[in-house]
Amino acid sequence: MLFRSMKALLLSTTLISAHSAYAIEENINSKPIFIAGSTTVTELLVDIKDDLSQEFGNSIQIRPMGSDKGIKAIAENVIDIGTSSRYLSKEEQQRWPFLRQIIIAQDAIAFFVNKNLNITELTTKKLSDIYQGKLKAWSEVSPYTPELSAKNDEILLFSKGTNHGSFDVFLEYLNLDYIQEPGSNFIRLKIAGNRGLFSDKKVELYDQFNQALGIVQRIPNAIAYDSYGAISKLENDRRINKVALLQIDGVSPSVESIQNGDYAFVRPLVLIVNTQSPRSKKIGNRLDVIVKSHKIQQRMLEFGYLPVKQ
Repeated sequence: MLFRSMKALLLSTTLISAHSAYAIEENINSKPIFIAGSTTVTELLVDIKDDLSQEFGNSIQIRPMGSDKGIKAIAENVIDIGTSSRYLSKEEQQRWPFLRQIIIAQDAIAFFVNKNLNITELTTKKLSDIYQGKLKAWSEVSPYTPELSAKNDEILLFSKGTNHGSFDVFLEYLNLDYIQEPGSNFIRLKIAGNRGLFSDKKVELYDQFNQALGIVQRIPNAIAYDSYGAISKLENDRRINKVALLQIDGVSPSVESIQNGDYAFVRPLVLIVNTQSPRSKKIGNRLDVIVKSHKIQQRMLEFGYLPVKQ
C-alpha cells in the first residue's frame, strides 16, 4: 500500500513538473512581450517593432522609462527585457550578477543649439565650460554669434534626466559631477574629482528626446543633447528646422564617424536579460538572434544606428 502511494506521488510529481515545463514554454507567447528602459533604445525598438513582432509571432509592448529604471525593473523581474544606453555599472553587476547584457548597436549623444545663434562647432573644453557655467553668454563662446539682446545672449542649459544612460555618457565625456536640488528639476555641475564648489548655474532636466528638440526650437539661447540616431531620422522634418547639430572638436556625429571612432561621444545600446527568469532568458536568446540578422541590422542602419555583430 505504501509502495503504491509513493509510486502515485512520484508519477503525480513527474506530471506536474512536465506540465510546468510545458507551461513555461507556452507562456512565452501567451501574453505580449514587455520591454522597458532606456528612451534611446526604446526609440530604436519602436522603429523595428513590426519586424520583431513578426519574428516572434507576438505583440511587443515598449515603454521608455530611462536606463536606471529599466535595469532595476528587469532585475526585479517585473518586465521581460530591460534596455539601457550604457553598460551596467560595476555596482549593478555586483548587486545583480544574473543580468546578461546583449549589445545590439552603437549610438552617440549629439549636442544641438538654435540655428539663430550661428554656432556650428564647439570643443569638448568649451562644452564642459558651458555646462559648468564658466561661459555664461553665447557672445563669449563664438565671435560669429550675431548681436543678441542680453536676455537672448544668456546660455540656458538643458540636460537629459539623471536616470538616463545618456546623462551618464554626458558626465563621463565632459568629466563632470553633479548635485541635484531636492524636490527640483535642476542640477548643478563641476569637474569630477575636484573638491571645489558646484557651479551656481542651474541645468534644467528633461526626459524625452522630443522635449529636447522642442526646447531648442522654442528657446533661441538653449543648448541640449540627445540620441544621434533619433535626431538623424528627422533630417527634413519641420521639428528640427531651427536646430543646428554641432560638430565637436571638428567632427560631426554620423554613422561613419561613430564607426571609425572619430566622434567621441559614443555609447552602446543594450538589451538586459534576467537569466534567473526562464521567460526573460528565452526571449533574450531569441532577440539576440533576431537583432543580429542581416534584415534587422540593415533596418538599424536606415534609422541612423550602427549595429553591432558579436
